[in-house]
Amino acid sequence: MNLPSENEKYEIAEQLLGISLDPLKPISLFTTYFNYYESIICPSFTKDTVVDIVTPVLQGHSDVLSYARLLCEKNTSSRDEIVAEWFPNRTSTAAEREHISRSIVNVAFMIDCNERDYYPEGYHENGQRAKWDGSQSFLHFLEKSFPYEKDDTDVTLGGKTSLKAWKLSKRYGISIRGTDNLLEHLAYNPREQTLTVFHHVEYLRSNLRRSRDASLEDGFANSLKLRTLPPQLLFETILSIHSILFPIASSGNKRSISLLKKCIRTQKLDKELLWVDFVRPVPSDFTFRYWGRRLEKLQELTRRPPPRNSMMAWFERHTSERNALTAAIIGLFLTALFGFLGVVVGVLQLVASWLALQQQN
Repeated sequence: MNLPSENEKYEIAEQLLGISLDPLKPISLFTTYFNYYESIICPSFTKDTVVDIVTPVLQGHSDVLSYARLLCEKNTSSRDEIVAEWFPNRTSTAAEREHISRSIVNVAFMIDCNERDYYPEGYHENGQRAKWDGSQSFLHFLEKSFPYEKDDTDVTLGGKTSLKAWKLSKRYGISIRGTDNLLEHLAYNPREQTLTVFHHVEYLRSNLRRSRDASLEDGFANSLKLRTLPPQLLFETILSIHSILFPIASSGNKRSISLLKKCIRTQKLDKELLWVDFVRPVPSDFTFRYWGRRLEKLQELTRRPPPRNSMMAWFERHTSERNALTAAIIGLFLTALFGFLGVVVGVLQLVASWLALQQQN
């Protein structure tokens, strides 16, 4: 498919982001989003390599908007049922249908619903699935992928100064990486010592404005009627970025600004990250319900820092509680052995002295 024209971009912004823009003004606020949109929907125009899957069933960008709208309207239907409604009179292969369903969810909700069956151990809570199965409804997939922790967590904004991105980087050797997949926000990879951060902040703000009049506690069912994600999820993501990781609006945070600019420059993150706008007022008793567990894990990480290199990791593995107990037992045995040998040596010295006295007599 060809790249979207300027007029098509305005229509996409209105339908997928809920923003009515003046066609006479540039659409620069969403440059990062449209770069991502084009890489997903028009890959042959944005990549040097030839794409493996041809998608003739997508005949234009209007199809993308139509399928995204139907996805929200039919969110209680299974993936197979929704895809069947997308292509009632068009011939398509299973690979094309899977590719397009993944692409629509990607650009409409910034979620990769088919990235992998499971995340690596320690990278995602409880090995939770991150794949939208054919027999699963879209609503159920979202609710399972973003569990709402109502009672099990009580993570607030206070006491999170140790989680500033520059501290995680400098003190604990954790690299910050941007991600286009909201499922990976605040996910820590212990093997690579990386923390992924969803960087499309203007996407978050524009969708949060869509539900400006809705309750912050509205779940996926009500939010999908507005063709957006729950306001609590969007709000938490913004707050985790601009109140915890990169509190650039606070005084004395030059290091946060410096690291953020570096990430934008080297990783091509959304430049709008340098502008702070929470859209909604922040409640004094605000609690993280979607990202609380990941923030708790990060907090625990600062209390028990990971090894900075392979040598430190080797020492840490060999100084575990079990190995420490083994070393203590061996030490006790050696102490007893050397003590016994000391007694033997003492006895031998006494015998030698007695024999020497006998010879003198």
